[in-house]
Amino acid sequence: MITGAFALMLAVSTTVPVPPALAVTEPEGVGAPERFLIENVHAAGKVLEIGNDLAQTTGPDNAVTAAAAIFARATAPAALSAQAVTAYPVLGKTATYVFANTVGEVLVREANDSLNFRYLSTSTAGISAAAQNPYAQWTAVDAGGGAVYLQNVQKDPSGRTAALDMYDWKTDDGSQIQTYDAGTAAVQKWLMRSLTPEVESFSGRTDTGVTPTPPTSRTAKYSWGTTAPLTSIVWTMPDPAVWAIDGTVTVNGTGTGYFGEAVPLTASYTVGSLGAAVDATISGHAGITVKQLRMLEPTRVQRTVSGSTSTVSAPVTWDWAGITDDTTARAGTFTVPATAGTGFTAKLVVTIVATANVNIARGAGVHFGAFFGEGAALNDGNRDRAGFSDWRSGGATNRVTTNKVMYFFDQPRQITGAAVFDRGTDAKLNVGTATVQYRNLTGGWVDLPATNTVWPYVNTTPKLELTVDSAPVLATGARVVFSVKSTATWMSLSEFEVYGPELAPTR
Repeated sequence: MITGAFALMLAVSTTVPVPPALAVTEPEGVGAPERFLIENVHAAGKVLEIGNDLAQTTGPDNAVTAAAAIFARATAPAALSAQAVTAYPVLGKTATYVFANTVGEVLVREANDSLNFRYLSTSTAGISAAAQNPYAQWTAVDAGGGAVYLQNVQKDPSGRTAALDMYDWKTDDGSQIQTYDAGTAAVQKWLMRSLTPEVESFSGRTDTGVTPTPPTSRTAKYSWGTTAPLTSIVWTMPDPAVWAIDGTVTVNGTGTGYFGEAVPLTASYTVGSLGAAVDATISGHAGITVKQLRMLEPTRVQRTVSGSTSTVSAPVTWDWAGITDDTTARAGTFTVPATAGTGFTAKLVVTIVATANVNIARGAGVHFGAFFGEGAALNDGNRDRAGFSDWRSGGATNRVTTNKVMYFFDQPRQITGAAVFDRGTDAKLNVGTATVQYRNLTGGWVDLPATNTVWPYVNTTPKLELTVDSAPVLATGARVVFSVKSTATWMSLSEFEVYGPELAPTR
């Protein structure tokens, strides 16, 4: 089974017609040919060439020029085209090909009755004859990663499969390619890079009754990485009457590619007038502020097109006049219209749902940080085991006397309270003061507006067990700033909890 890059090449192989030099009556026994640069995985950027006179000499007496050899991939179009191998698919066989060079010489393995049966030669007997000769046929077998093994259809004298192989792993230009027992080595893996480019089909829309102007620039992408702007782009426009009817119209065209080949193009147009937008939706938790909701509002909507199920993306602005925090304080649904300046009708349907108050620090999208110390288990749910400590060498004279631990949120969250703990058998019980702060929308740190608590909180007990409620604030993070009771030991914390409403399900 062919997969990866080669499978993709097969899928798009009809994108470009056969170059003019190959556009002749197809030989018997084979299908329409396609041209490839056959690159070796072991020698990236180097390709197999058939019948190049610059190949090394080989054979028992080094008396003949290797029929196939590896050469650096050229950079100019004409030189690249000369390196290409024409692959003729053998009819009735899966992914099996006859390989020929630009002058029609076919790559053939020596017969089994030869002492040199592993060696390759070229034949001028013709493609039709090669299609009947198993020594001239090569099957592309999936090698993973888009590569293939190219295995000779004819088994060798011992019944083993012979595969194209870069002998002795040599990568110098002109190094011979022969066959060897099929294996999995990189020297037997090949990337068949098609000379057929991919060109993305153009999609557009036009109002009913308006003839569009097709694009004047398109880019061809070739499988070895080269891209080339097409030249001489010509479109064959349909009867003008088709633009008067809602629906879809396809326009065909051609351009000239990197090798001077004709590259077919398509442009697909949805014909229809733009109408109102499909309703947009967002959701929020009860108590969410209008400011927070507006961070979720879409800036584009999908407008309907007459006579079609298609939609077109369009920019939109919303009129939140009359929507207050009281509107979002309880579960329900309300609608926000588009502003008059948007130019079309659109609605934003907002659903407010009741959600539980949760420890935000234990949810997704939360990232921990600290001024100094080790341990990041302050949100593991265990208040009775140290999750962070700030020991460092140097004793009392080198203590961290004031420290900070913090959470950063992937998206703004509403905070309604917090709790900080230092307790458990491994706790240092040395936190003297603590201040909980939130990070505002501009990145500044502000004391949490806690009720019935003055910052810094002074801890007069061995353990730290601080829980506070707060007026709701919109935050991009939270932190606690804490200091020592004594430099006799270091500080620890077991848990840092941040409370707020759970996010509403995405709608």
